[in-house]
Amino acid sequence: MMNYEEFREELMELVSEEINERGLEDLSLKFTTIDSPDGMTDRLMVSVGDSKMSMAFRLEEIYRNVCDGEDINAAVRKIGNTIEESISVIKSKEETVKSFVTDYDRVREHTYLRLIPGNSPILKDAPHKDVGDMAVVVAIHLESMSDDAGKSVVCVSKPLMEMYGIDEAQLFTDAELACTKNDPMRFVPLGDMIRHLIDSNELPDPAEVGITTYIASNESGFQGAGVIAYPGFFDKAAAELGGSFWMLPSSVHEFILIKDDGAANAKDLNAMVRNVNETVLEPRDFLSDQCYHYDAVEKSFTTGLDYEKGVKKSIEEYGFKTEAPEVDNEIDDDPDI
Repeated sequence: MMNYEEFREELMELVSEEINERGLEDLSLKFTTIDSPDGMTDRLMVSVGDSKMSMAFRLEEIYRNVCDGEDINAAVRKIGNTIEESISVIKSKEETVKSFVTDYDRVREHTYLRLIPGNSPILKDAPHKDVGDMAVVVAIHLESMSDDAGKSVVCVSKPLMEMYGIDEAQLFTDAELACTKNDPMRFVPLGDMIRHLIDSNELPDPAEVGITTYIASNESGFQGAGVIAYPGFFDKAAAELGGSFWMLPSSVHEFILIKDDGAANAKDLNAMVRNVNETVLEPRDFLSDQCYHYDAVEKSFTTGLDYEKGVKKSIEEYGFKTEAPEVDNEIDDDPDI
């Protein structure tokens, strides 16, 4: 098994050969390390001509897949397919994206709240709200660069916010309105989700056997953990579960909510969260290693361990709003984007 450095060298050589065999021209390749919401990541960057937009491939993920048995040549072919499909998009959409991102009147309708690890390197340059060992930032969905394979997004940095001529209060208020309108919060009983996934009606309802558990996300399921920062989230969740509840950050896309019936404890729930993080999640989907708790009576939100120690912190201290805004759920089409 080749080590990581050997893998990098072979990958660069094979991708270069793949590009030449496909007759793709005016491309440049390099390795670099960049700040991303989930930490510092090694990337293979592929640039097209003098364009300021690049394709970035996560080296650690490709290496793990190869170590797990994927043929490196198959990985290279997938990279080649992505490069070939993206070249024309970059050439044709660069100016469109640039004009969109710099126009806040258009951007504000496409912002959303994103929850990321609290030690993310992007936080040094991004407006954010600290939430325990996590943080909420505002991101922009680039619809013109997104397709069936995924969504293209960019997090709002302080220089970008300053260019818009707004402050953090307006940035977060606008994002709250946009995501509440475009991608509302969603609560699904865990039993319903399991039955949907395996197409079975024979499973018992968790609530019927004494367990009230929900998945909290947004309608799209993309970066759905950010719903905890939606106005009115905690009141709505408490109404769904019938009182106080535990929150398990299962990924950046959702939380698992478990009604607090006195049976669970933070130590066991934390162990459960860590096990999922270590055995199931990709690093890019990691959010936190600890559970949280919401007290519906005190209206306090804390880590599970702090809750058991009697530490209370109101949700207003995090900058969360208790009431959902009234929004028009009709989404206007923007033909210019």
